[in-house]
Amino acid sequence: MTDSSFFIDLVLWLVYLLLAATVAAAVWSAVNGIRTHEPAVDPIAARYTSATGYVTAGGVFLVLLLSYLLGASQPVISNGRPFTEAFWLRLTDMFIYSTVILISVCSVIVAIAKFRR
Repeated sequence: MTDSSFFIDLVLWLVYLLLAATVAAAVWSAVNGIRTHEPAVDPIAARYTSATGYVTAGGVFLVLLLSYLLGASQPVISNGRPFTEAFWLRLTDMFIYSTVILISVCSVIVAIAKFRR
């Protein structure tokens, strides 16, 4: 019989490492995009692209915030022990709800773009 807590710690550290790598890649991409940005030939297209980026980022932030605020904080029994930390319970619900919402929105957008032509 092996001690499974070693594997849980390993998985958690790998998740932390992937989160740090994702944040670093996002920051690097944003800085690189700002630094090498060239103005568009058509100023209307440039405004539209910029506005779309702001709406997308704001929409994702709003979905994350609302799904956190609407997340449940009632205790859960996990592996025979009660889990009562409200922050982590809400954060778990936030990830589940926001994933479902964002995948649904992306699917609808892809379907609209596919059949619009």
